[in-house]
Amino acid sequence: MLGDGFKLMVLGMGYVFFFLSLMVIFMLIASKALAPFSHLLAEKVAAPRKPAGGRAAGKDDKNLVAAAIAAVHMHRNRRK
Repeated sequence: MLGDGFKLMVLGMGYVFFFLSLMVIFMLIASKALAPFSHLLAEKVAAPRKPAGGRAAGKDDKNLVAAAIAAVHMHRNRRK
C-alpha cells in the first residue's frame, strides 16, 4: 500500500511539473509575441504631489528625527 501511495505521489507531482513547465513555455511565447504591442499598454507615471497644507517636508522630517532620538534616549535611560 505504501508503494501505491508513492507511485500516486510521483504521478501527481509529475503532472504538476509538466503543467507548470508548459505554462512557463506558453507565457514566454506570449510575451515575445505581444512585445510589439507593449507600447499600447504603457502606464503614465504621475508627478509626485506636494505635501498637503503647504508645510515643508523638511520641518516634518526634523520633528520625526527629534522624536526618534528622544524615544531612544528614554529607552536607554530606563534600562540603566
